[in-house]
Amino acid sequence: MQLPEDPFFVKNRLCARDKLLPQLKDWIHGDRAYTDWHDGEKVNLLHIRGGAGKGKTMLSIGLIEQLLKRRDDSTIVAYFFCQDADAGLNTIQAIIKGLMLRLMEEDAEAKRVLRGYWDSPKNCFHWDVTSWRVLWDIFMKMTDLCKARRIYVVIDALDECRQDGLGELLKLIDRTGLGDSRVKWLLTSRPLDNIERNLPIGLARKLVSLDLNLDHVANAVRAYIRAKVAELDQDQDYGLPLRQAVEEMLVQKAEGTFLWVSIVCKRLEDVPADEVLAEIEGLPLGLHALYDRVLRQLGEGRSRRVERCMRLLKVMLLVYRPMQASEVASVAGVEYTGDTLHSLTDQCASFVRRQDGKIEFVHQSARDYLSGEIAQAVLGRYAPYGHYQAAMACLDSLSLVLKPDLLGLERPDATRAAVARVKDAGGAAVLASVEYAAAFWTGHLVAAMERGEGGDASGIQDDVQAFLQTRLLEWLEYLSLVDSLSEAATGLRAMEAVVQVSGSYNESSTTVHKLTRVYYRRPHC
Repeated sequence: MQLPEDPFFVKNRLCARDKLLPQLKDWIHGDRAYTDWHDGEKVNLLHIRGGAGKGKTMLSIGLIEQLLKRRDDSTIVAYFFCQDADAGLNTIQAIIKGLMLRLMEEDAEAKRVLRGYWDSPKNCFHWDVTSWRVLWDIFMKMTDLCKARRIYVVIDALDECRQDGLGELLKLIDRTGLGDSRVKWLLTSRPLDNIERNLPIGLARKLVSLDLNLDHVANAVRAYIRAKVAELDQDQDYGLPLRQAVEEMLVQKAEGTFLWVSIVCKRLEDVPADEVLAEIEGLPLGLHALYDRVLRQLGEGRSRRVERCMRLLKVMLLVYRPMQASEVASVAGVEYTGDTLHSLTDQCASFVRRQDGKIEFVHQSARDYLSGEIAQAVLGRYAPYGHYQAAMACLDSLSLVLKPDLLGLERPDATRAAVARVKDAGGAAVLASVEYAAAFWTGHLVAAMERGEGGDASGIQDDVQAFLQTRLLEWLEYLSLVDSLSEAATGLRAMEAVVQVSGSYNESSTTVHKLTRVYYRRPHC
């Protein structure tokens, strides 16, 4: 069982994006639904619902931090942040695994429960625990045996979880998750029928709608604006009269949306003080209209630069997780130097940003907008770039980088310590440049086939066959070096799908078939 990224680090990364102000959460302590959930014994589930950019995630983080500060040995806080743009954070399996990981960190008894499913001699679990229903049963057993008097379980942005099976998970929370009065669930989401329909109805559930608490949200947004304008004032030296005028104009146009303020203030970083009011005056109300304007402006620059910006946005819509800056070229099929990529992300800053060396969407609403009809019409004017082109770019990059004994280990039985020493000596940079390509080229290939991209299936198989005949073993070696050999399972499954769809069995496809059978006969997690 491969665990997702520790939610603790995800939370810290989200906190680093913006200052966590007390005013963003203080108002909710006076809400009856929240106090009934937090202090009462009969309410076990609180659902916080609100539209895009209303501050749900920052509110979740604030409440989690408060719960963590107030806890003692009798209280545990487990949490998870769903993120649609990251394949490791947008599935039911990932949610449950992340909650299990937090429980293990907090409670020794919970850790012993999970160890009970582990076969130490074979270094794997006793049976397949990849099914989310099996994972749920284990998680429930972990909570049952926890010694804590109170267990808080927080799942943020449920709307960003893949929808297959989500309704069943919510029903399970209703049927079994609410059975233990010690466990308090807090869920946040945008308004979605699938979530509303499957959440429990009754005294055990309370709802806090941000759209029905507009005064409280507006006050929180005003505090957020004051903090953001103070930062701008430090850099641009507005002075008190201009700073107050900027604050008031932003308040009037923000419409209670944190994200609108965040995007606009990012744009204002490059606007001289004597032009800032005119700049704000010219900005439209609402996220969608703001995104329209930004995308239109992106298309007004030099043709080569515009093409590269549009290629970057197209690639970001395709990828299965945020990419390190060093990985972008291997997927985009374009050589980006560090300075060029830095400049392009700055130009596209209303949609994407650099965070801890990664390129990611500023918000799920930016991804949703770029996937929509209006944005797709604009992006469609530029050179096509879909899953097929991404898969071929990944294969081209891998073909250039991969070679036998990539790190010069010399011994086939090199220990992990020996590999680590070589990585520390500079080998890590070689591995990092194609880590995304190695893990996800097969995913892009299957997506291309499903969408009919790249011509007929036999043509796609020819491209794959050329790679397999020259780099198959080197690809498997690479995955082992980055501790991702389990990705071979997904890759080999995808290769079998290519063979089955094309109906053409050749030497290369037969090799893939045999490798798949061998892989699944060995014990693994």
